[in-house]
Amino acid sequence: MGKRFVTIFPFCQDVHLTKDVGQIPFFLYKLFGYNSVIVSYRNNEIYNNLNGEVKGLKLDFIENKGRVSFLEKSVLKYIHKNAREIDILGLYHFSKFTFVYGILYKFLNPKGFLLIKLDAYNKTFSEENEVKHSTQKVKNTLFKILERRFLKKFDLLSIENSDGLELFKKKYPQTSDKLIYLPVGVNDLFIVNAFRNRIRDYNEKENIILTVGRIGEYVKNHEMILRALTKTNMKDWKMVFVGPVNESFMNYYNKLCGEYPQLKSIITFTGEIKDRVELYEWYNRSKIFCMTSWNESFSNAISEAFYFGNYIIGTEGVMSMKDITDGGKYGTSLKADNDKALADTIQKLIDNESTLSVLYPEIVSFSHKHFTWSQIIGKLHQQIEDKTTHA
Repeated sequence: MGKRFVTIFPFCQDVHLTKDVGQIPFFLYKLFGYNSVIVSYRNNEIYNNLNGEVKGLKLDFIENKGRVSFLEKSVLKYIHKNAREIDILGLYHFSKFTFVYGILYKFLNPKGFLLIKLDAYNKTFSEENEVKHSTQKVKNTLFKILERRFLKKFDLLSIENSDGLELFKKKYPQTSDKLIYLPVGVNDLFIVNAFRNRIRDYNEKENIILTVGRIGEYVKNHEMILRALTKTNMKDWKMVFVGPVNESFMNYYNKLCGEYPQLKSIITFTGEIKDRVELYEWYNRSKIFCMTSWNESFSNAISEAFYFGNYIIGTEGVMSMKDITDGGKYGTSLKADNDKALADTIQKLIDNESTLSVLYPEIVSFSHKHFTWSQIIGKLHQQIEDKTTHA
């Protein structure tokens, strides 16, 4: 039996299994033989992805017994009972919860390996920002003491974008030898098996601009797309929104259609798509992926769209844009309040589609090399091996 890798994520839902929470332990299990387990409350009646994208991954359900102060009682109990049998403990976020759980684990199992994954926004660790864990001065002082102790205890901490990595190094230089850039990938093993020879060449794709997510949620800034489309000659192109749609957003859309009736003929709302193959087929059909978030650390949807060769249009609030577009080579980054820039970018791509067809094979090659879990996870495994071997 391989190393026992336990991820504690008490609020894990089925959807998290297709994200980093599920993919990291799954790929460590699948490719390197780890004994991977996610510890969580039962937050869904059925976890369909256990028989799909992460087949073979184990979930260990614990009973939710409430909190003591800000801490989950059942998590504390689990760590206290099982710490010595956990070779590697995976925790998420740079927070007071993680500090306590991580310090407790290392106290009970000093030889254990503490792995932390961040999806924090870069501004959190910017030079001018003070990282606070409470609005109350006394509590924040106590949490900063915990933070300093935690920084000495963790063995490896990953950050999803390269700029964020550099900011963290500057903020906490004493940790620089324990940090790793670890982007969000796609489950290429599942896609290859599900699609076989059905991944489309560029000339088989459709004239579709795609966005995927919780449509109309404030942070996603999807209204920007609608406004930009009123300024764009879409010709024979369509805009497709995939995901559950917020009622207020539909009201906004309907009001805009009163002024710009052409929108109804170029926009499609699919609603929520839970079937992963059906979702991936939309990426397979589309040529451009658009994400207009005010703030986004690293979106799974961008990695998925990129895998299928989509050119990426994103806003500066999407902190992975520089990495995933190779510094702007495979996508365009613009301000989240500049509707005209978005309209101009879309128009330029529609009018000069040869740009997309030329870039398509490069995007596929680049994405498969840098943003698939089978490639990413090897780097994480090697870091764990190196640090445990030379500990």
